[in-house]
Amino acid sequence: MTVAAVPLTAPSATAPEPASGRRIQPGVYAYDLEATPWRVTPRGTSREKAIRRDPERGLFLGMLMFDPMSRSGVHQHRGVASSYFLSGELTDFQCTTRAGAVGINLTGATHDAVSYGGCTLFSRLEGPVIIEPDGAAIHPHAQKTTVTNTRPFTPPDITVVLDSVAQVASPFAGVLRRPVYDYAGTGSNHRLCSLQLWPGARLSDLHHTGLTDFFLLAGDLSVGDVTMAGPSVVVIEPGARVHLSSRYGCSLLAWAEGPAHAGDDPAMDPYGF
Repeated sequence: MTVAAVPLTAPSATAPEPASGRRIQPGVYAYDLEATPWRVTPRGTSREKAIRRDPERGLFLGMLMFDPMSRSGVHQHRGVASSYFLSGELTDFQCTTRAGAVGINLTGATHDAVSYGGCTLFSRLEGPVIIEPDGAAIHPHAQKTTVTNTRPFTPPDITVVLDSVAQVASPFAGVLRRPVYDYAGTGSNHRLCSLQLWPGARLSDLHHTGLTDFFLLAGDLSVGDVTMAGPSVVVIEPGARVHLSSRYGCSLLAWAEGPAHAGDDPAMDPYGF
C-alpha cells in the first residue's frame, strides 16, 4: 500500500487532498513545499500544506501556519505529535515554543495553544486528535467527542531547541546527527533526528525497514539521480533502498520508524538505532 502518493479517503472541504508527490523510484516520493498551495483549516485562522493525511488513523505530515492572535482550539493528542518551529511562537498553559525548537506532544497531551505573533511549523502526527463536539481545531481530521484529560499533571509539551543538541558522528563520512527524540516510554521504537550532510557527503544503498520522512530544511539533497532543494519533503516506504548525497551540503529532519542499513550492515544506520 502506498501511503505517500494518494489520499486514503476522499477529500472534502475541510480535509483537502494531500499534495501530489513525484515518484523518484519505487517506494520513494518527493514533494516541493514551495509549490504546494496553502489550504485554510476549519478554524479559519490557520493554513496547512498537507503531504500525507489518513483520517482513520489520525496520521498527518505537512506544514501549518498560524495567523497572529490565533488559537489552535482545545484538543487532545491520541498519539505522538512533533513539530519543528520555522518561525514565530506558540504558547499553551505550560510553556512557549519558539522558532528553532521541536515541540513534542505525548499521547494524552491536552491543551489549547495561542500564537500572538503568528508562526509556521512542520508537523508529523502519529495518532488521532480529538476535540469537543461543539469545537473546532486546526486539524481538519480531528474527531469530535468528549475530551477527558485523565493525566492532567503530565506536561503537554517536550521542547527541544535543535541547535542546543550536541552533534554526534554518524557512521558516514561528512554526516553529523543531532538526536532529538527516541520515543522512549511510548511503546514505539522510532527516531526523530536532525542530519547535517556536508558538501560531498554520501549515504549509499540505505535499505529502509520502516516508513521514513525527511523534511529538507535547506541545501541540496540528491536521492539517486533526483536532486531537491529545501523546503521539500521525501517519503521513503519500508523496503526501499536509496542512495543519498549532497553536492553543496544540506540540513534535514528525519522521522524514522525503523533503522536503515547501508549494504545491509546493521552498524551502518544514520538515524541512531
